[in-house]
Amino acid sequence: MKNDFFKDLKKEILEIKDRYPHLADDSAFVAWFLRAFITEDEEQAVKSLTGKTGDKSCDAIFFDHDNRIVFIVQGKYHSNNQVSEPRSHIIALSTLGRSIASDSVESFKALLNKANASVQEGFEESRRLIKKSDYQLVLRYVSTANISDTHIKEAQSNIDDFDNIRFETFAYIDLMKLMQDYIEGAAPPIPTISLPVQGTEVFSRSDRDKKITSWIFTMGGTEVGNIFKDKGVRLFARNIRGYLGNTNINRVMKSTIETEPEYFWYYNNGITIVCDKAEQRKDGGSNVIKVRNAQIINGQQTTRTLALCGKNFAEVLVKLIEIPRDDESNNNQYRHLISEIVSATNWQNAISQSDLKSNDTEQVRIEREFKKLNYFYIRKRMTKREAVRYGANKYSNKINKEELARAIAACDADPYEVRLGKDRLFEDDIYSKLFNGRKVSEYITIYWIYRYVLYHSRGDDRKVHAKWHVLNLIWILIKQDFKKNTYRDHFRKMVEHDKKYSKELQPLEKLIRLVFDLSLAFYRKNKRIDGKIQEARDFYKHKNYHKAFYDFYRQSAIKRKMINSKLKQLIDNIATSKEN
Repeated sequence: MKNDFFKDLKKEILEIKDRYPHLADDSAFVAWFLRAFITEDEEQAVKSLTGKTGDKSCDAIFFDHDNRIVFIVQGKYHSNNQVSEPRSHIIALSTLGRSIASDSVESFKALLNKANASVQEGFEESRRLIKKSDYQLVLRYVSTANISDTHIKEAQSNIDDFDNIRFETFAYIDLMKLMQDYIEGAAPPIPTISLPVQGTEVFSRSDRDKKITSWIFTMGGTEVGNIFKDKGVRLFARNIRGYLGNTNINRVMKSTIETEPEYFWYYNNGITIVCDKAEQRKDGGSNVIKVRNAQIINGQQTTRTLALCGKNFAEVLVKLIEIPRDDESNNNQYRHLISEIVSATNWQNAISQSDLKSNDTEQVRIEREFKKLNYFYIRKRMTKREAVRYGANKYSNKINKEELARAIAACDADPYEVRLGKDRLFEDDIYSKLFNGRKVSEYITIYWIYRYVLYHSRGDDRKVHAKWHVLNLIWILIKQDFKKNTYRDHFRKMVEHDKKYSKELQPLEKLIRLVFDLSLAFYRKNKRIDGKIQEARDFYKHKNYHKAFYDFYRQSAIKRKMINSKLKQLIDNIATSKEN
């Protein structure tokens, strides 16, 4: 896992430096941490960097106005974890926090004295927000090396007398876990939350072999709903779906909460939570379980419905599972166990094969990379309102994974597979061929060609059923030219601004019309099968007809010449656009 971690981290750093060449490795590392675990906005992350001489133990200052938090980050990037951070560096960050939050003007002026201008400005704004607007101050020391527990405790004790300061460290082991969450789409993590136990009964089980500890207990419905109100959709990052809205099951659930809350515990399957660490604490009449990095992997619909109902008298069964993630073996166990629990327990609302691939690392990568290009990728089944909650309205283009899968399958597989239904495309034997780690610009190119083909298929049932074979042939003819990154990028620019490039895109539209005409001729010639004329909807359901269609194209000299002419015009126009 260590080698994978540093390899993955180096890749992230290089990608950031490719977009921001002026950044050193250390600064790019801090920018990655900010983007992955504090803000999703990379531009804001980079703007938050200080990164200059006289930075006074501060590499970044980020103001989270939504949550009223000032983040001050000190980062140390090492190429391995064979070193330990010195005590003086750890203590310096906590001392910096004291100076910003304290009432002592002299102490704060001393802090500003040797800081550069931009850091001075950041410290002054931090102090103003903390003093006048009641913001919290969170100090984070982030390093790929090791950090002594003794140094951490000393730094934390240095700010014990401040209720509005938190001191947190992220060393190699912590970052290794966070990298897994980041790659699998579950970052930033949920901070520690408290789960109040209803009543006194808590069943606990420890698996010494697997080092997994589990608890089963009851929570009040209002308290479960409040977790979502407080932490939001990040609670469900490892769930395979978004909120499904007003389904029949969710309506019945809501009715039970409102009219028969005393029976809800018996009717409902409850919720399943996984976490990195859990600790039960009893204090007088209080009985709570403190949970770090919680994820609700079963029971999202229950949790969201309880939140919608507000204060209620329902009770909910909770299963809490603490799974260690300290090395490669434990990480694999964590990933496998969550996948199996999700598959086994999320059946109260119907589950599909495509749902089960929602959290696949390739789907997470596509989602993250698409955002950089102003595309919102919907990898989980959810309502439109839920998509807006996830930020869909911020992006100019929206693509869901089922639509993308159909487009890719039509291009790179037998279009027959597309006709078998969307879930077929998410079965293991074909899924890995479609979502194979290709560059996201290729995914987007395929998607846009599909969109144009789809548009030209409307109004004629024969074309509707032929469209997957038409798309397949066009991709066969065009994919060699689109192996060039610059051609894919400039084609994307053209289709995203189609009004501006309408003339340059005319060859594409004519090309598609010609291939549809060819498909009609292909159908007319071959529609009689075993003495019976087949309708187009049945004709295109046969295996390997895309090969026969390609052969038909090769044999149609006149049509082939016309198609190739439009194809050349399109490629020439893309090349011209590239030069401009």
